[in-house]
Amino acid sequence: MAGKIKDSSIQEVRERARIDEVVADYVMLRNAGGGSMKGLCPFHDEKSPSFNVTPARQFCHCFGCGKGGDVIWFLQEHDGLGFVEAVERLADRFGVRLEREEGGEREQPGSRGPQRSRLVEVNRVAQEFYAEQLATPAAVEARRFLAERGFDQAAAAHFGLGFAPGTVMRRRGTSRAAGSPPTRRWPPA
Repeated sequence: MAGKIKDSSIQEVRERARIDEVVADYVMLRNAGGGSMKGLCPFHDEKSPSFNVTPARQFCHCFGCGKGGDVIWFLQEHDGLGFVEAVERLADRFGVRLEREEGGEREQPGSRGPQRSRLVEVNRVAQEFYAEQLATPAAVEARRFLAERGFDQAAAAHFGLGFAPGTVMRRRGTSRAAGSPPTRRWPPA
């Protein structure tokens, strides 16, 4: 990182990143009249649309849960991004060149904790581990439980279901050769 993003660059991102285009990537928006659009809120369950987007004001607001903000806020809230990451993503998408202040406080790698991509990878590995455990002999009861509720192997894989054995404190990769598929035992014995 070269330093703090200049306020002028952040303002340019806010002006050029159309909130209706960004929100439409996540929510089906319909014309609500008066230059506004509405759709189902992505932040809570609802049956009738209460999430309003006003492109002229570059603002969104849900009248059901009360959440709302600008395009940067929306991306932060929906995708779980930090402010800088949201600004950088929008700048890339809308062709804004970000200028950074020189000589300011620089962000050191790791100074703000693990990066989002690292956390996503850790969660993916954990999910994979638990999904593999569902195929082991220790998971017979868990597979029976799922089968009684209409979950077959395909459904378990689709929803990323897994099984937590009594002791999970082992290093990944010690039970089988890397790259070899786990032994599948489905349906339950």
